[in-house]
Amino acid sequence: MQLAIKNHWISLGGSSSVQDMNGNDVLKVEGALFTLTRKKFLKTLEGRQLYTIRNKFFSFLGRTAFVLDEGNNVVATVRKKLISLHDKYFVESSIGQMEIIGNILGYDYHIIVDGKEVGHIARKISLRDSFVLDIDDSFDHRFFVALVIAIDNVTDRRR
Repeated sequence: MQLAIKNHWISLGGSSSVQDMNGNDVLKVEGALFTLTRKKFLKTLEGRQLYTIRNKFFSFLGRTAFVLDEGNNVVATVRKKLISLHDKYFVESSIGQMEIIGNILGYDYHIIVDGKEVGHIARKISLRDSFVLDIDDSFDHRFFVALVIAIDNVTDRRR
């Protein structure tokens, strides 16, 4: 499945839209206005909250983000490798160990689950953050959208 994740042009909290490749909205991301952890909520179009994405409050050396389910249980922890030639993230989640490995510029990522490539994230060059997620249909695309938002949170905090 391919999805486009695009930040809104004007958004105080960092809201985004998630669209299929035909341009139809499928999910929405709402950002919290005043938050130290860059908290965002992945929701259905009807407004039902699926995931909460937030950065770790205090990260001394590394960068960490969490994905929480509807019951506020951590279902994924995304950690940025501190020193690496490539943009590299380690993900501990309920579906297994993952690595999300980007190129040296951070615009092209490969999603590796238990040693097998299952998807791809392409960061688009534009005035607003924009990504294309291509994930194997056997996986829950909503969970991987939440991971893309978590990586964007870590990247934004680093900037």
